[in-house]
Amino acid sequence: MKKILFLGGAYSQIPIIKEAKSRGWYIVTCDYLPDNPGHKLADQYYNISTTDFEEVLNLAKDIRPDYVVAYASDPAAPVAAFVSEKLGLPGNPYESIRTLAEKDLFRNFLHKHGFNAPKAVTINTEDNAIEKIKSLQFPVIIKPTDSSGSKGVTKVKSHLEVPTAVNYAFTFSRNKRLIAEEFIESNGEQFHGDGFVYRGDLIFSYLGDHHYNKKINPFVPYSTSWPSNKPKEYIQLVENEVSKLINQIGYINGPINIEARIDNKGKIFIMEVGPRSGGNFVPQIINYATGFDMVKATLDVLSDKEVQVQTYFSRYTAYYVIHTDIDGTLDTLLIKEDIKPYIKEFHQYINPGEKVKSFQGANAAIGVILLKFDKREIMDFYISNMKNYIDLRIKK
Repeated sequence: MKKILFLGGAYSQIPIIKEAKSRGWYIVTCDYLPDNPGHKLADQYYNISTTDFEEVLNLAKDIRPDYVVAYASDPAAPVAAFVSEKLGLPGNPYESIRTLAEKDLFRNFLHKHGFNAPKAVTINTEDNAIEKIKSLQFPVIIKPTDSSGSKGVTKVKSHLEVPTAVNYAFTFSRNKRLIAEEFIESNGEQFHGDGFVYRGDLIFSYLGDHHYNKKINPFVPYSTSWPSNKPKEYIQLVENEVSKLINQIGYINGPINIEARIDNKGKIFIMEVGPRSGGNFVPQIINYATGFDMVKATLDVLSDKEVQVQTYFSRYTAYYVIHTDIDGTLDTLLIKEDIKPYIKEFHQYINPGEKVKSFQGANAAIGVILLKFDKREIMDFYISNMKNYIDLRIKK
């Protein structure tokens, strides 16, 4: 029986845990949150942080898994690669994963290899941040190099705003290293989606458009809708750039999460390529859209099975993150009848009576809805007006 160690057990990781279980594999999960629902599906659970390299390595030496996987988790991806490399298990090179996962290393790689990238500098705890960013033009984005879910991100317009932004970013940084980079204005919505790499080649990619609630936090997407409404030639340009990047960085097998934008001059900027599947059940919604099952493909490449992508269809799909702009206690969450025919899955994370936080980061999600539509016009209408179809009441 194959044994697999999953780093994490959050809601978005349940599909891959279920898939591994359906194959008869022995499931071990670990993280520091014992109430995460994925642990209930596991054969064993260990209360170890998924970002603790040495503790996870010691656990793996003890339980001797066949595979170590970080699914839909940026912070855990380098740990999974590190442990797999140390123990000679299937996986991607640790240095490749680390470069993709740590934002300053990624920007340096892009500059070094001739990709379009914003001008950026790294800020350490001992640095004078204002001095460090003098070479940059405002507005500037300041963020942790190793956080996920848009946590700790601030757009600053002058030197006066830098100290507050730096202090805020450091509260979300484990490695105590920030990046400050010039802001790239996107011409239209930012591209977002997942791809799949097999034997060093990008064999699948499906890109949609990110949507943001600018009232709360303009850097935390509440939805992505597929396929992108941008011209096909732009999508092809992005996919070509990502494919070239994958070849050069040494990523071999597995899913990637793509964020890219086109500036007002028509230049393609790869903002992020996460070495993992997208959160918010992105692999599942893409499966509804195209028929390509990235969860199965992820486990297939681990067990050395061939992965093929057939000619796929393209349906109108989206996820929508249920969120609020205030802190408080959840009183009511009801989905209205009008939207129900379009819902494929509904995952509720927080129950009535439990605390909720304003949507400052992806970890403040109340739940996620996966939707499929017959026409783009219908999808665009509901995504833009979703708050009219969700009865969400928060007690302050």
